[in-house]
Amino acid sequence: MIKKLGFALTTATFVLASHQAMALSVSANAGDESFGVDASQAILPGLRAGVGYLNTDDSGHNAKAYSGSLMFSPYLPGIDLAVGGRYQYQDTHYGNGGGLGLGGSAFVATPIPLTSVGAYGFYTPEGLSHGDLEKSYEYGAQVRVNLVSQTYLYGGYRYFRSDFENEDAQTLDSGPMLGVSIGF
Repeated sequence: MIKKLGFALTTATFVLASHQAMALSVSANAGDESFGVDASQAILPGLRAGVGYLNTDDSGHNAKAYSGSLMFSPYLPGIDLAVGGRYQYQDTHYGNGGGLGLGGSAFVATPIPLTSVGAYGFYTPEGLSHGDLEKSYEYGAQVRVNLVSQTYLYGGYRYFRSDFENEDAQTLDSGPMLGVSIGF
């Protein structure tokens, strides 16, 4: 009985300790005609929930995108991989609507110390959208430089395009961007 209780206590300690290590992450980024903020929190080991906001004038009209995501990050040595879903609602001049996008990100370390490179992408197909939004995709490439534990600078390229009902496809944001991510 004492061994079982000791095992249960040890397991609970490790679970609580790992939960404490799951940091809140907040990031902010800006491009030529855009800015965005994101926050994410690990809710279980390997599972993160996040929210985000993007404001862009790149298309000649103001567009806002609000998002919520759930991403799975399996442990893989040498690669920072995340896959999952992101619901995004777009409030634009061309129409309003949202949908569930599927995608993820992958980053790998470089020979340059504390530096990694990678890419991300999300695709929202017509079958998973509502409102005026028919389909949407966003992708980008980034270089990240780790400053201190859980804090890094990043720069790269973002491309964000959506198709709206009775409208041609619209590029809502494209171009270089810089940002910082801070973990707590």
